[in-house]
Amino acid sequence: MRIFTSFVFCVTCLTANSFAQTAKLNASAKEAAPYPVSLYKAATAQSQNLYNGRQYYVYDARGEEHQFLNQRKWHNGVVLYDNQQFDSIPMLYDLFHDELVIKHFNGDHLLLQSEKVDFFMLDDHNFERLEAGKDINEQMRTGFYDILYNGTSRTIVRRVKQRQEKIVDKMVIALYPQKNFFYIRKNDRYNAVHSKKSVFNLFSEHKKELRKVLRDQKIKFRKNREIAIVQMVATYDELAKQ
Repeated sequence: MRIFTSFVFCVTCLTANSFAQTAKLNASAKEAAPYPVSLYKAATAQSQNLYNGRQYYVYDARGEEHQFLNQRKWHNGVVLYDNQQFDSIPMLYDLFHDELVIKHFNGDHLLLQSEKVDFFMLDDHNFERLEAGKDINEQMRTGFYDILYNGTSRTIVRRVKQRQEKIVDKMVIALYPQKNFFYIRKNDRYNAVHSKKSVFNLFSEHKKELRKVLRDQKIKFRKNREIAIVQMVATYDELAKQ
């Protein structure tokens, strides 16, 4: 009986000691928990500002045509948001609403506040947000413009998609035809251009040279409107220096 009593006493002491150690570990873990949380908050302090937009839902997701720039897939881009630059951000540019969409780490789609976006780069395009009456002419629309040429005669384009519908087999099909509106800055004013003639009229003093550069480089204006306009504007800037 004495032996059994001693055995019980030893087991009780060991159990109590083990419990005490476990309790100490749990207490230590609880005390340490705020530390990594504070580290996480410090490390993500800047990105928290980026990911505080409202939810974006992709509409007309099943149609062949879509509302985005180039394609419906997420591509990494760069954005200057609220005076902070963020690199390698998955993004989509909604041309119908003129809004930039990013993907959160958890997969959520978020809208950026357009007035906080200074510029973004996506798929070899450089977009800036320009304000009417401040950065561009009063009658032009505030929004994102693709910077095609950034010389003296700056050339920008506003890319827009319109939503149209057609009925096929009693189903509504959404269509998104795209239009591009080109503007060339001359004498601190932006001038809308669309045809070759409109560019010639803007740079009438060098019409002959501009016609020649298109011919020499075999650029067909109607087939390569964007390249042709940029080439003509760059050529004009070079001629204006002489």
